[in-house]
Amino acid sequence: MSDSKPTLQYIPCAMRRSLNFCLSLVRMVFFIFLISCKQEPISNSGLEIISVDLSQSRIGKLSEFFEANIEYIWLKDDTEEAQLTAGLQEILFYQDRIYTMDIFGCKCIHIFDKSGTYLSKIKSYGEGPGQYLDFDAVASVDGELVLLGVYPRKIMWFSLAGEYLREVSFREPVGPGVFSEFDDRYYLYSPTREPGAYFVKSFDISLKDTLAYFPYDPEKLYGHFSGRNFFQKSRENLYFGMTYLDTIYQVKQGKFNPKLVFDFGKYAQDPEEIKSLQGTDEELDFINYKAKLYFRSQYLISEKQLYTMLVYERKGINVFFDRVEQKTDVINVGIIDDIDGGYDPYQIIYSFEPGKVGLKVPGRDLYEILMEKKEGMSQSDYENWINTNGKNFAAIATAARESENPVLIVYTMKH
Repeated sequence: MSDSKPTLQYIPCAMRRSLNFCLSLVRMVFFIFLISCKQEPISNSGLEIISVDLSQSRIGKLSEFFEANIEYIWLKDDTEEAQLTAGLQEILFYQDRIYTMDIFGCKCIHIFDKSGTYLSKIKSYGEGPGQYLDFDAVASVDGELVLLGVYPRKIMWFSLAGEYLREVSFREPVGPGVFSEFDDRYYLYSPTREPGAYFVKSFDISLKDTLAYFPYDPEKLYGHFSGRNFFQKSRENLYFGMTYLDTIYQVKQGKFNPKLVFDFGKYAQDPEEIKSLQGTDEELDFINYKAKLYFRSQYLISEKQLYTMLVYERKGINVFFDRVEQKTDVINVGIIDDIDGGYDPYQIIYSFEPGKVGLKVPGRDLYEILMEKKEGMSQSDYENWINTNGKNFAAIATAARESENPVLIVYTMKH
């Protein structure tokens, strides 16, 4: 590995054409990034408008929005360092394995098979080569794992079994994000407050042809967010949605196309109100307890629908948007599990892989819910349920009854 570090510079397009050299990535000796001129989102007449009217909120059922099957996966990690209920900022399903990312606890990635059996982990804490002090995202690229948003500033590659492979260092921040197999490009978000800087950077798989998007504008409201969840994938497309923006962009061949737009009507939060409180003692209190509707970048998406979790004056609101019928459903807190009668989710948190979403619940908590259902049924009804629709739920809840480790509840989005 060379000690030389690539520098991200914003070079005019005319100059970029004259830069036609780039050395090999295989040896990782040296990298020069070719930067395009500013990439503006292009216009798109096919906008999808998500109109949210809280007066139309109602009770919702899982079968309305998800396929008629629920998977339960108990993550059985008995190591002393397992803190699987405390964190897990990201959970990735890839090939025959599950990768759980904990950036605040063990600062590591635990590796499981698809049945939930613990296999190994990635833990390389330190300041030397092959080590990190922090990281903020994990992606899968051509049969390897890639750590993004790493500090010190670099990108790191590991095998699917967790073995360190290589790394590339940077002079400027490269934040969390994704690798898009749709166009073989990395898309990374880096918080900034620097004039002339950009929030999103993208480069191809060989670390050439670098593009920059969304220049910092001191007149706009941005907040302080990692951007870890700003990028989401469906089975066919990559999307980008940034907190406080009212637009979700579809990313196509290096272009950010406006695709879905929120219309909160009379329930919308005036962004200037939040902006005026920035840096004051009242800011956090206002956002947590008094703020009206605004997009918070908590969303999941398929070709058929979009899901997002909103908050209105501290009250959680589940919103489902049917992209085929162009219809919005506003669901009161909690969604009834009418598929197998098991767990009623408060909200959907994780995108495990395109089309597969869900949440995690500690095994002990799931078992308590099972016992509550038993108390609310006659003995014959309970036995009939756990041998039919509730069979999988009851089996996993019983197996994990003494565990604080999570059970992953996996839903399949309609597509």
